[in-house]
Amino acid sequence: MSHENSISNMKDIIKQTNAEFIENELKPFLRIPSNTLNKEGIETAVDFIKSYLSGFCDELKEIKGEINPLLLATIKGVSKESLLIYMMYDTQPVNKNELWISDPFEAEEKTLLPPLDSLGKCIIARGAYNSKTPLMCFLNIVNLMKEYNSLPLSLYLLFDGEEEIGSPTLINFLETQKKPLKLCGNAFYPSIKQDISGTSVLKLGYKGIVSLTLKIFTKNKETHSAFSAMIPNPATELISLLSTLYSNNEFQLNCLKEPYKLTTEEQDIIINLIKQLNIEQIKKKAGIIETIEDDPKKAFINYLFKPTFNISTLKSGFLEKGTKNMVANQALCNIDIRFAHNISTEKILKEIEEKIENFTQQSKAHIELTKNLGYEGSRVNKDSFLVKSLIKSFDLLNVHTEVWPLSAAAAPLSKIQKELGLNFIVGGLGIGGFAHAPNEFVQIDSILNTRLSNYYFLTNYYDMLEEENNKK
Repeated sequence: MSHENSISNMKDIIKQTNAEFIENELKPFLRIPSNTLNKEGIETAVDFIKSYLSGFCDELKEIKGEINPLLLATIKGVSKESLLIYMMYDTQPVNKNELWISDPFEAEEKTLLPPLDSLGKCIIARGAYNSKTPLMCFLNIVNLMKEYNSLPLSLYLLFDGEEEIGSPTLINFLETQKKPLKLCGNAFYPSIKQDISGTSVLKLGYKGIVSLTLKIFTKNKETHSAFSAMIPNPATELISLLSTLYSNNEFQLNCLKEPYKLTTEEQDIIINLIKQLNIEQIKKKAGIIETIEDDPKKAFINYLFKPTFNISTLKSGFLEKGTKNMVANQALCNIDIRFAHNISTEKILKEIEEKIENFTQQSKAHIELTKNLGYEGSRVNKDSFLVKSLIKSFDLLNVHTEVWPLSAAAAPLSKIQKELGLNFIVGGLGIGGFAHAPNEFVQIDSILNTRLSNYYFLTNYYDMLEEENNKK
């Protein structure tokens, strides 16, 4: 059978099995409540993946994790060329149940509220977008390709069950047991990355991140506020300490004070991107109403490249209804710092620790700093096989691609580059949204292209690799 006929037949098979896949494979997986700290749900998800892999996997290892296991599966292809595939099976927990239009673990087909009702029927489920749908779509395609002996290259599949808490087991594994993975040519994270107009968004990297918890406390009981002049107040102390790190919308850390300097390639990409970018559409999908910067170009550049200091939790004192005049004996905040700068997390942490040490000398309260997670950013060249093969795959499905120089999000991908020396890209077709929020969704009509794009990517990547090898 010719290469062209083989592709045509596989494309037909993927189309014919799409409805069956959604009902019998995808929805059952989405119904598993596998948020990171739900032990029972995690165990069920692991069993589901292991059972699914059993029909076509050559080797499967379960690595004990700090909280949840890491799975490593090996699948042999027609050739010895190999590719590392990263996926995550854990999710964020469900919050604000009253805002969900259906049960987050029923995977029901619903129409979203305006303005997203234009997307038609969507599957509503925690993990539908981030990232259980792309995981199952990719596994399904690998299964079909193995069944029809058309998987062109070998795959190493890494299933992370702790991504939502910083991937501690994965990072340790990459640092200590990386030898077999270094044989892979590159690494790929299957995802669904179309905007609501259908355009594919392909990002050439991720920001780095440092996540911290700051706690200030005293040994006092929570006393009446009449004693305020006598005792330290952890709440006001915390506010003062935070101002030494970040104030007036600017970092007070020397390592992040200077603006990020765009490379020539990044400037060229931004110039082309701004011409076609619809900022209002991005805001609408994210549920953003008010922004700091009114100028769309400046807002977008800040979004991608400006380092951010975000306080996600801030609590102290009397938290019930009404008022109570008292002095808190504890204050706590969670902070995440995201950066495009080419600096280490250690350098950021060292300067924060120095600021805290200086502050401690004038404070009568006790201060605790906890590092939750931290990793540097990642980048991939736009002329790499990874990027070219993905764009070609999307072109074959008549989907236009916007190439972004960077994602404003963070992911532990830098460890794959640092420890394994591999290029890494995140990409794929499909329309979804509301990661970490109520009514997380994937558009049903886009799932076929998610599966097809995975098939085309694997074949295109191998063809480009073979073409390059033949030149040598």
